[in-house]
Amino acid sequence: MENIRWNTDLEIGIDVIDAQHKRLVDYINDLNKAISHGHTETVYQVMEQLRDYTMDHFAFEEELLEQAGYPLTDSHKQVHRRFEAKVEIMVSELGNGTDPMGVARRARNTMMVWLIQHIRHEDQDYAPFVKKILNKNESWVNAALKRVFGTTRA
Repeated sequence: MENIRWNTDLEIGIDVIDAQHKRLVDYINDLNKAISHGHTETVYQVMEQLRDYTMDHFAFEEELLEQAGYPLTDSHKQVHRRFEAKVEIMVSELGNGTDPMGVARRARNTMMVWLIQHIRHEDQDYAPFVKKILNKNESWVNAALKRVFGTTRA
């Protein structure tokens, strides 16, 4: 399977979120590479990294939506919780000894489709709300990045 290629169709016009989405794409591509080379240990590592980064991204994004007063924040959070549950199941399967390459292929496919659809639909919907508050709350954004990711860069 080919890697996801980042392009402008996946950008929502919010640099900090676009950078996080690009990182998620990189992790999915890392998983794809581990699968294609049959590197089981790398599959485990990338799945853990992908899960952790996804959770951090969701936490940051949700704080941003709250700050922006986005009216669909609660439903957006529910979408995130359902996806987190899927990811946790796959990571648990890996821990339980389920065929790592099979789980990795399913994870890659699920995450690839979900991320692209999520960016193009749900994330695009909140972009105008967030753009209005970003410049006013730049210090909040940096503080949230530091709190969630440990750095002002995602």
